[in-house]
Amino acid sequence: MTELRAPDLTDVLSRYAIDTPRVTEKLSSGIVNDNWLVTDSGGGRYILRAYRRVRDPERVLFQLRFQDYLREQGYPTAEVIGTADGEPFLTFAGMPWALFLVVEGQEFDFTRLPQAAEAGRRLAEFHEITVGYDGPVAHVTAGEVDFSALDAPPSSHTWSNSVLGEKHAEHLGRLFPGPEYAGDLGFFSDWRRRAAATWPNDRSAALPRAWLHCDYHGRNMLFRDDEMVGLFDFDFVTPGPRVFDVARGFFNFGREKRGSRVIRDDFCRAFLNGYETRTPLTDEERGSLGFMAVLNWCPDAAFYEGRLPEEGAERIAERLRFDVIMMRALDAEIRRLAPEFGWAVV
Repeated sequence: MTELRAPDLTDVLSRYAIDTPRVTEKLSSGIVNDNWLVTDSGGGRYILRAYRRVRDPERVLFQLRFQDYLREQGYPTAEVIGTADGEPFLTFAGMPWALFLVVEGQEFDFTRLPQAAEAGRRLAEFHEITVGYDGPVAHVTAGEVDFSALDAPPSSHTWSNSVLGEKHAEHLGRLFPGPEYAGDLGFFSDWRRRAAATWPNDRSAALPRAWLHCDYHGRNMLFRDDEMVGLFDFDFVTPGPRVFDVARGFFNFGREKRGSRVIRDDFCRAFLNGYETRTPLTDEERGSLGFMAVLNWCPDAAFYEGRLPEEGAERIAERLRFDVIMMRALDAEIRRLAPEFGWAVV
């Protein structure tokens, strides 16, 4: 992975109409993308982002226009700062770059139940508002579950174009052919067969759809007290069943702390209740939440393959192991919580 130097950042910032911009620090919040804090002579504060994960200019344009739309509708997110030429982003060193005005706040506090409820309510608002988005659209190519199969004619017991399909399982087998991967791939294969049989295309396609954030967690948002004041990182926005987001949310805001795989009943319930104060879920959606929570962590062969040149085989193998560890943990937690919450078990 190429490390950018101070002169590179100066060249990028020279494209913006900012008086004496200065990079003060590289932020640790970016895992794949790079983010720097920038100040100007008047005390203005900005985030400069280099898009390592998503480099397709059309996709970046979509993400920034989508973010602009949210802000125009009164949803809390960062203002996108255009270049001096009026463009929403620029390209430098083979990557798109964008600049955002800083939103002041703190990350999600795992001890505050009202913040979990607020996160649920704001997710419902996100789903409601984005129904009206009619700007440019460019779908993500890899990195999240592919819901395109749900738009095709129903097929029996398979999402042929998704992570639940046989072709995806074969793709994973080619990427990870060694015996050391047999246990992880075996667990995934067993689960996906049960999931595809329980949630075939026709059943899954009937679930209410929305624009999904797909990465809705406490480090992608900021709070002031118990109010969410900013949602960020739209790299994986895609259309799909809205419960996919809800399921990821009840795990991310229900767990005990970052890195934990234990879901607290009260925080999980607070998040779900917060969502339903704005948008009630159907009985079928509630029943699907356990399935969707595990689906969130399914191995993604296209994503692994796309990241392989930059990250290397060892790092990609770690990603596979981690994803399956999360699948196993979520599957166990769903079985524990299913009787209380009324979730179906795959």
